[in-house]
Amino acid sequence: MTDTHALQAREKQEVQGESTRPGPVFRPDVDIWEHGDAYVVYADLPGVDEGSIDVRLDRGSLTLDAQLATTPESDWRPLHSEYRFGSFHREFRISEDIDAAAVSARMRDGVLELHLPKAAEHQPRTIAVQAG
Repeated sequence: MTDTHALQAREKQEVQGESTRPGPVFRPDVDIWEHGDAYVVYADLPGVDEGSIDVRLDRGSLTLDAQLATTPESDWRPLHSEYRFGSFHREFRISEDIDAAAVSARMRDGVLELHLPKAAEHQPRTIAVQAG
């Protein structure tokens, strides 16, 4: 009997054609959730600390850039290495219904959480029905 829910190893996806940065550039996995008043983006950035992340929102483009730490000691030579060092890059087109001034970000346990509130005029609202 095979367990269809068993964990499976997955390789980090390297961005193809990126040649402006030294080393490999990886595409972080993300989950995007919509709530009534906001969108929330969760990006997996293992090995990255909050000081190494650059989040930019400019003209409908949300860009995430993050740099992984390098090896602990420059004179260390790995005997076996399965974890590749490099950086992360991901870019999204977003709608104009985002309140850009209220966007916030938080990093916890290798996951970046971006809170993108909708502008008040784009939030859903309930219309009261009055008796005639």
